[in-house]
Amino acid sequence: MTQTKIFGHQNPDTDTITSALVTADIEQQLGNDAVARRLGEVNPETQYALDHFGVEAPAMLEPLEDDAPVILVDHNEFQQSAENIEKAAILKVFDHHRISNFRTESPLYYRAEPVGCTATILKKIYAENDLTISREMAGLMLSAIISDTLLFKSPTTTEEDRKAAEALREIAEVDREEYGIEMLKAGASTSDKSAEALITGDAKTF
Repeated sequence: MTQTKIFGHQNPDTDTITSALVTADIEQQLGNDAVARRLGEVNPETQYALDHFGVEAPAMLEPLEDDAPVILVDHNEFQQSAENIEKAAILKVFDHHRISNFRTESPLYYRAEPVGCTATILKKIYAENDLTISREMAGLMLSAIISDTLLFKSPTTTEEDRKAAEALREIAEVDREEYGIEMLKAGASTSDKSAEALITGDAKTF
C-alpha cells in the first residue's frame, strides 16, 4: 500500500503545517501509513511553535504520481494545492474554509466546519476515535488556533475554538496568553523578510 501524503495549502501558515503533522499522528494511531508534507517554506511563527514543542517540520512534498493517496488539510481549492492534485486519490479533507473548485472521482471523507481553525476540528477527531493527544500534538494544535484566531481577537473565532484551546493548553502545559504573544511576535518580526515576503506571506490563489 502506497504511503498517504498529508499536506495543506501553498504558502503554508501555522495551521497548515501543524494540521498536517497532527493529522499524520491521528492516521498513524488509527493504523494507517501516512506522513506529513508541506508545499512551501516554514514561516518564523510556525518555526517558533515547532521549536517550542520539539517537533520537526514536514519535508517538502515530492511530485505526486497519478492516483497517489493524499489527505488535504486547511484547504480544498485545487489552485491552492499541490501540482497534479486533480489526478491524485483524495481520501480525506479536514478544512474550515469555503468549498470551491473541488471534485473527486471517488467517495471520500470530507470534514468541514465553520470554526476559526482546522486544529479545532482535529481535536474532535482525537476524541471521537478515543486517541491519545500527546503534549507535542496539543501544543501544535493550540499554536494553530492562536495563530488563526489572532489570540482569539479575530471575528472568525468561535466558542468551539476557545474551548478547544483551553483543553489543549492544559495538555501542552503552557500559559496560553504568554505563549501566544511570544509566538505571534516571532511571526510579526520584519527584520529578516523581503518586501515580497511581507506582501505574499500566507497568500492564497482564488
